[in-house]
Amino acid sequence: MNRKLDWSRDNVIAFQIDNKIEEQEYKEMLREVEQLMEQYDKIRIFMKVPDLEGTELSTIADRFKFVKENNMDQIEKYALVGEQKTTQAVTKAVDVLSSINTRQYPFDEEEAAKKWIFE
Repeated sequence: MNRKLDWSRDNVIAFQIDNKIEEQEYKEMLREVEQLMEQYDKIRIFMKVPDLEGTELSTIADRFKFVKENNMDQIEKYALVGEQKTTQAVTKAVDVLSSINTRQYPFDEEEAAKKWIFE
């Protein structure tokens, strides 16, 4: 099940993605991130993801809309924990679209990722 992690607090939001992200789930996650961006000048995002089969095509338009409509400079840090091929692809996409400080971590370094996101 895809879910917000209970240790999310203040300007840090954390999600665990356990399976394919459906359009409605993505929109709900996006709403939570946008609400945090309204509350804080800078936010930090932590994502724990396995090797996913993908997302619904309809979420791609939502992702580009989010990037276009929001100040990506508000995202101070983005930590990705998961299979290397999955996190590398996401990290490359984030690098192309923004100047967000992004780091990727394998599953066995999840605690290091949490520590970094709160530093």
